[in-house]
Amino acid sequence: MKGKKAFHVVIFILLGIFLFILFLLIGFPYESLKRRIIGELEAKTPFHYEIEKARPYPLWGLTFKNAVIYASVDSKKIKVLGVERIRITVSLLPLLWRKISLRLWGKILGGTMEGRFSKRREQGELTLLGRDVNLQQIHILRDVVGVEMVGILEGKTMFTLGGGDISKQSGSAEFVISEGILSKFPLPGIAPLRVGRIQCNIELKRGNVIIKHLAFTGGDFEGKVLGNIFLNSHFSQSRLNLRITIEASAKFDPRHRMLLSLLGREGQAKGSYAFSLRGTVGRPRLVTK
Repeated sequence: MKGKKAFHVVIFILLGIFLFILFLLIGFPYESLKRRIIGELEAKTPFHYEIEKARPYPLWGLTFKNAVIYASVDSKKIKVLGVERIRITVSLLPLLWRKISLRLWGKILGGTMEGRFSKRREQGELTLLGRDVNLQQIHILRDVVGVEMVGILEGKTMFTLGGGDISKQSGSAEFVISEGILSKFPLPGIAPLRVGRIQCNIELKRGNVIIKHLAFTGGDFEGKVLGNIFLNSHFSQSRLNLRITIEASAKFDPRHRMLLSLLGREGQAKGSYAFSLRGTVGRPRLVTK
């Protein structure tokens, strides 16, 4: 009798698991969930989003396929980047302490992304690691200002998320770009321009992107960038306040002397050139004084 009862218990458990999985496959309101996620993201960031498909991921997760992020530029939607696949799985144990803990994995721009999101009450934390990301697949610079860059990016970001839009959030990011090349540039005769290796450390405070360290070495030029980008709900209208210093490297290609002539003598000092980049992302303005 004990063996028979145990057998019945096992059958009921397996039946419950089967029905739960069946509910996830055919009964869960994925379209409503997808719309809710898009609404939350658009309320907190200056971008627009599309997700083609949402499906369950065994046992406690979801998979989103073909997610696309857009920015508004002159009343047009410009594609920022596309994500082939995002996988989200829930850690069950933290739920006992009323804490949400999610593990993230994605296929993005030819590379991979993994991370973790946790939230308790109104405070959330997001950590992401990216590897082998192909910059050539980021189209917004090409479509907005006519710049296209080749290179491989690796880096990590950490954000503290609370109530409100992106102007209320804070975070930091560190990344390295290897084999960087400007393959397309709006001025003739400049591209291709070897940028080499780029190391960057930035911080986000209340809608202000602070570039604490950005240096490029090993290309036609060596230099650094410091300053701020003040984010706007329309990304192309985000204001630039950048100070850039460059000098010709040992690998300098004489074909790029025209670029130095554009900077003029006013910014020249001891073999280097210092200038500012002002205006907006959509309409940058070079200041050599």
